[in-house]
Amino acid sequence: MDKPGLPSPQQRALSPHARKALWRTGLVVLVMVASSYILSNNLLGPFGAFIKGPQGASLDRLTRVVHRWGSPVPVRDFPLVVLVELEQQSIEQLSPGSYVFNRGQLARLTQKILTYAPRGIFLDFDLRHPSNEGGVLSTGDRQLLALLKQIRTPLLLPDPTVLGQPLNRLSPYLHPVQAQVFYDSDGQTRKIPRPLPGQPVAASLGLYCLGLGIDLRDSHCQHSVAPGNPRSDGKRIVYREIRRFGAHAEGRQLWPHLVVLSGLDLLNDGLVQSEATQGALFLVGRTYPQADDVHFTAIGPVQGIDIHTNALLTLATYRSFSETLGWGPVLLVVPLVVFLALWLTYSITDGWLRASRFQGFVQALVETAIAAWFLFLAGVLILQYSGLFLDYLYPIVAFQMGTLLLKLFAGGKKDESKSSDRGQEVADKLKEVVQGTGDG
Repeated sequence: MDKPGLPSPQQRALSPHARKALWRTGLVVLVMVASSYILSNNLLGPFGAFIKGPQGASLDRLTRVVHRWGSPVPVRDFPLVVLVELEQQSIEQLSPGSYVFNRGQLARLTQKILTYAPRGIFLDFDLRHPSNEGGVLSTGDRQLLALLKQIRTPLLLPDPTVLGQPLNRLSPYLHPVQAQVFYDSDGQTRKIPRPLPGQPVAASLGLYCLGLGIDLRDSHCQHSVAPGNPRSDGKRIVYREIRRFGAHAEGRQLWPHLVVLSGLDLLNDGLVQSEATQGALFLVGRTYPQADDVHFTAIGPVQGIDIHTNALLTLATYRSFSETLGWGPVLLVVPLVVFLALWLTYSITDGWLRASRFQGFVQALVETAIAAWFLFLAGVLILQYSGLFLDYLYPIVAFQMGTLLLKLFAGGKKDESKSSDRGQEVADKLKEVVQGTGDG
């Protein structure tokens, strides 16, 4: 049996620094659970924005690290993704001197894509109205319309009408999708919109369903591939740099299943007919002039078609439509990282710097910095390999709140102890006076 006053074998197995770190880690988890419950139930009302607001900035910092890293391999058997961009040279040769891209050339590009037997095509163009004023169809309009009437491949368009006619009257293979990007309150584009009942799915989600072989008319696309909290706005996009190479240059895309080529290259047989390209998913959109369809993201201004491509490959690579880590990973990852950070911190401040007169200042400065760096690294790795978001600042806020509570509690105990000592002194003096009076 252990002697009274001596540490138990379990306590002796841990160093004083480890025990202190373990105690503080438990406090962090307790504060995080309490504050998460308060936020999820909106118990703070409008004041909850002071905690939720910085999450976007936290995600942006993580995104800026991984956007130049190579991605993990997408879902097994997911098809190749081909981005056909209409850059400056393609625009100048295929549709010179026209603000509206020539519809006949768009029909020609689509016809070329059909030779690859694609699983799905997304045309990121406003095709609601004819090219000419007054609603008069041009020759190119009629060519495109004739192609759309006979198409037998799922084709996604950003509007429910094309050249003045409803899609469902032209062909059952034409599907309207949501092509507008989702903006956060600060004007940044970070999320794929969650599908709503009766509303078109996002373009990236529609292509993802087609890549999995799910019919877009089936509600399975909305409910099965987008599980999670139905109250959340959507899935966060993991941005990666989409690289452009010259006509005679070759390079590797950071998304392994992505091919990027110009419209001219496609028409000139720049995409080899192969087992990989047969059954691919195709996205077609303008990238010139750049100012026409640019949106702000964590990695800077990004073209709309590039955002759709990143969103599609985020779904293809990470699958889940969740936007944050679940409670299980949080309660495993965060305590482990916080414990390691605090253990290292206390080993420095309570060990090497114990005799230093700057110990208190260094400890307050270093313990937060080390914990933040550990959590930031964990957040980067989680985003890179799972696509999920760990708000590394949230545990730091919880740690600071817990530390403040400890200091307030310790301060109250000290004051209580001092008051008790003063009360005892007064009682002793009163006792002496009473005894002296009695003797007199």
